[in-house]
Amino acid sequence: MSKTLRYTLIGEGFAEYQFIPAYMSWAAGQAGDLKAIRTNIQIAVSKNPSVSKVLDRAAMYCAQSFTDDRNPCDLFIAGIDLDGTDFTDDLEIHDKRLRELKEKMGKVYRQYEDRTILYVPIQAIDCWVYYTQHQASANSLEAVGKDDTKKKVYGDKNPDRQRIEKVVRESAAKADFSKLAKQSRSFAHFHKQVSEFLTTYNKT
Repeated sequence: MSKTLRYTLIGEGFAEYQFIPAYMSWAAGQAGDLKAIRTNIQIAVSKNPSVSKVLDRAAMYCAQSFTDDRNPCDLFIAGIDLDGTDFTDDLEIHDKRLRELKEKMGKVYRQYEDRTILYVPIQAIDCWVYYTQHQASANSLEAVGKDDTKKKVYGDKNPDRQRIEKVVRESAAKADFSKLAKQSRSFAHFHKQVSEFLTTYNKT
């Protein structure tokens, strides 16, 4: 009988809600007889998700995820884009952005740290999507500006929600996530956290 992992996902845009659930389903399958199901807790699409909303509300959604007995949750995932490059050896700029989110979550993050995973795509999550679409060399896309990446991914610098969701859903369905972890250091950081969590979760 398969085991179920219930997780909450909070992101700053529309692409995250297509890309990361596809990845989580894949990662759960890689970890064994495990099924990943996303809870219904998120920033309402009608409210236009944004980085400021993630920073302001991540702690609230995290606490809500783990205190609602009617809707049990095993894992909280939240992320914001770096909105820039990071070519430092140790991802210093990326890590600084992660700390920003952790500090905004404050004591809630510290309370649920063992069940919380935070991610920061270098530039934007569109870079992760672009890597899955093309045979790009490792860490080659992060130097490209966000607008240029959006145009390459979606065919438009200002795609609407429907276009973003369609393109990302189709790209994620065919994605080689193992390869992506070798192409993008920021995705590798996220992937490592998820893999380690799932290994521990399967032992419980």
